[in-house]
Amino acid sequence: MTAVHCIVPARMGSSRFPGKPLFRLCGKEMIVRTLERAALAGCFESIVCATDSEEIARVVTAAGFRAVMTGPAATGSDRVAEAARILNLDLVVNLQGDEPLVEPAVLRAVAQDLAAHPDCWVTVACPLNPAEAGLKTVVKVKVQDGLAVDFTRVVPPEEALRWFQHQGIYAYSRRSRDEFSSLPQSPVELERSLEQMRILGLRPIRIVESSYPSISVDVPSDAEAVEALIHERKLEG
Repeated sequence: MTAVHCIVPARMGSSRFPGKPLFRLCGKEMIVRTLERAALAGCFESIVCATDSEEIARVVTAAGFRAVMTGPAATGSDRVAEAARILNLDLVVNLQGDEPLVEPAVLRAVAQDLAAHPDCWVTVACPLNPAEAGLKTVVKVKVQDGLAVDFTRVVPPEEALRWFQHQGIYAYSRRSRDEFSSLPQSPVELERSLEQMRILGLRPIRIVESSYPSISVDVPSDAEAVEALIHERKLEG
């Protein structure tokens, strides 16, 4: 397979959870747990954390991973684009740093799909829990013929079965990233706080369907549920 790399963007200034990457889940920083899950996938030529925080960089390197310093970025994909330019990388999987329980098999599937379709974006979706139709921290994606056609944060309960839950993974080539980062943030991107809306309709966004529910940490209250799963799955180490 063509070489695919993984970049994990991380910043301290999350509006919903300041300092989130360094929040310790069962004694280990969230960003480190996420990088370790990427390593378990066993499919990446390199794994790098892209950050504008020297504190995050120190923690990442102390854990044995590489960090690349970037400037301020409007979104995670803008940060990944800058880091990939610095490192001269082509095919990259962007794994958001708040996915400490991401399934390695899903990352492998995304890397394979990107290598097969380098002109497209690739992202991940799993079945939506209808009880989370109105939960803004759970991003929803509508899928048709294997492609994303819309993303939103809230859907009416009666429409929940028509949507999937979006997971915090993107994959793209150098050309696709440069295209994205050259565009201004769109009004709908800003309104929904969803970076993928900037490129939707301009470039196909392929969907890798996963049977694993996304368990990300968006707000502090999510951390308790993730810690419980870490204990349940005996992933404390």
